[in-house]
Amino acid sequence: MHVYSRALVGLLGVSTALVSAPAFATGGAVVPHYTHRFRHSGDNSWGGYAVTGETYDAVTGDWVVPSLNCSVTKGDVSFWSGLDGWTSSTVEQIGLDAVCTSGGKTQYNPWVEMYPANSIYFTETVQAGDTMTSSVITNGSGTFTLVLADPTRGWKKTYTKTLASAALSSAEVIIEAIGSQTIPPVPDFGSIEFGNVTANGQQLSGEGTLQTTNLERNGTLLTEDGALNGTSFGATWLHK
Repeated sequence: MHVYSRALVGLLGVSTALVSAPAFATGGAVVPHYTHRFRHSGDNSWGGYAVTGETYDAVTGDWVVPSLNCSVTKGDVSFWSGLDGWTSSTVEQIGLDAVCTSGGKTQYNPWVEMYPANSIYFTETVQAGDTMTSSVITNGSGTFTLVLADPTRGWKKTYTKTLASAALSSAEVIIEAIGSQTIPPVPDFGSIEFGNVTANGQQLSGEGTLQTTNLERNGTLLTEDGALNGTSFGATWLHK
């Protein structure tokens, strides 16, 4: 759900340099995320798993950064973990964009966001094959700690933000189609495996009502989730 920007300067406790919006495959400087996982009937901008029905104060998710085949289709896709957004109007989230640029290059952009505020990007290098770890935790009084790390490259970024209005009504680990179209092209990422998928410190499936979702356009699947097996699941790219 994030929107590319530098707009949160001074609002988060940021220990890294902020960067301007990267150049994306759409050719513009801004690639908006959607306010909800459904854009229109049959157009679903989220894939992955979520839980609802309880109060959620922590979520974790790890993944190995997939290679993109930019010869098949251009586009932008995001991998992230977060709280809220399944039914609520805020999302507290942190993750990575994988981009096929208009020149056919691959670009990886780590970010953090307290939606509906805009995204913060940072400058650390990420490459295909890296392991990423993420977490979003709140102390119950509106303060959030969002962490993204790349143990392969040896960096870790921690952010803090206060948002008293957060509903804490869902926890999720998500693949998101991002862009200005209803459901934009999703680059060929082959497959991705998520691990350490937890909510409230427990495996996702035991923490409320389990929800599963796939990216769709007009009822046509763009990605397909594998089964959630304890704290892990895979997802596969189907077509643009």
